[in-house]
Order: sequence, then structure tokens, then C-alpha cells
Amino acid sequence: MSIKNNSNRKVIASVQNALRILNLFENGVHELGNSEIAKRLNMDPGTVAGLIFTLKINKYLDQNPDNRKYRLGLKIAERAAVLLNQMDIRKTAAPFLEDLRDWSGESVNLAIRDNHEVVYIERMFGNHALGIRSEVGKRAPIHSTALGKAIIANFSAEELKSVLENYNFCALTPYTETDRGKFVQRLELIRTRGFAIDEQENELGGRCVGAPIFGHLGQPVAAISLSIPLHRFPEERIEEIGNRVKVAAMDISQALGFIDNSE
Repeated sequence: MSIKNNSNRKVIASVQNALRILNLFENGVHELGNSEIAKRLNMDPGTVAGLIFTLKINKYLDQNPDNRKYRLGLKIAERAAVLLNQMDIRKTAAPFLEDLRDWSGESVNLAIRDNHEVVYIERMFGNHALGIRSEVGKRAPIHSTALGKAIIANFSAEELKSVLENYNFCALTPYTETDRGKFVQRLELIRTRGFAIDEQENELGGRCVGAPIFGHLGQPVAAISLSIPLHRFPEERIEEIGNRVKVAAMDISQALGFIDNSE
């Protein structure tokens, strides 16, 4: 069933009703039973039960085992954290990106993950006329970029399995890793060393180093990278530059409220 709004677009009734249920939990209302929800929304209890079940299995609602009433689930907090991090991250990251750009003289990037891609949300160009440049809003696959690899290398095993299920490891250059098993092995190294490398895997002629940014809940929410043409980035500088990018990413993470307990 659908409802037409003023723009002549259809509003899906089931989605609308699920949102109405979530919106009941405000102004001091912490828990509600199935019949209470049905009464407040003037809906059939059976329909409400189905919507509640769907919200519950997706963790948007939780059930109190003592009184069987429902309350908001942790997924709400997770989604809110993602939104807040995305709203704050560009402003928070800016001074650290500027420092990294000024130190290297090269272009720096900030990106978030959107499903199987990374989306560039900030970039600062270096002072070289020739360089690797990515525009804000540009998308790129997670498997061929240092940014994408830096983010998903820090996923849990369950999250990583979900992301890579039916993933298309397409070859963007002759250097792109297209073997799933080898790719996962690379992620283990990335997680250990704290930064990822793109060795002409996304674009010929450049080497890129990326490191993850963590939110206050400890989850990877974004990544930064330094993009440098090969002739200005010899292999012997990978550790030096990688560690510098890693430190900058950790500084941003801590500015977002992340507490590093690894030491």
C-alpha cells in the first residue's frame, strides 16, 4: 500500500508506519507494549506486531525481557553516531589534513565508505603542478584504493564477510588485486601496520598511502590518504610516509572522541 503526497510521489505506507512507531519513543516515553503502540497509532495490533518484529530483528527496537515491552535499540545510536561523525569529520580533520599537505607538499584526501565504494568528501591539493588529484564527490572501489582498504581492514570478521559477499573485484589497472583470498590476506597486513598502500591499483602512475579514522565508538568511519606520483615517492619512503599518515589519522580519530587502548 502507498500514499500520495503533495509532490505526487508515493509514500510507502509500511515504511511510514515503522517510522511512526519509532517516533513514539520521545518526551520521556522509554518503553511501550504492542497494544499500547497499536492504540496510540490507531492501527491493527497484528500489523503493528509485524512491524515491531521487523524493527526488532534489525535492532532498531529492543525488547525488555522483564515486561516484554519494546524500547529503542542500539542501531539507532549507531546510525546517529555515523551521522554525527560525517557532519563533524570534515571540520575536525581540516587542520590535520593541512599539516599533512604542508609537510609533504602533496595532495591529501578524506573519504567515507558507501557500500562497495569510497566517496571523497574533502581534498587539499599539494603545491606541485603535477600530482594525483581527486575531486570531492568522486567515487572509487574499496578494493583498489588505499582509502577503502584502510577502512575495511578494521572491520570485524562478520562485517568484512558481509561487505565482500558477491563483491566484484574488477581490474582497474594491471596492478589491481582481483583475487579475493589474496586481498583478504593483504587486509591482515594493513590492520597490523596501521596503513594501506595503493600501488597503481586504482590509477596508473601514482602511489597512495591511506590510514583509517575511528569514531568515538571505535568503529572505522573514514580514512585519509596521501597521493603522490611514483617519481616523487620511492619505495624506501613507504614506511616513513605511511607512519606519518597513520599518526595524522589517529590525531583526527582522537579529536572525534576515539580512545586508543592499543598501547
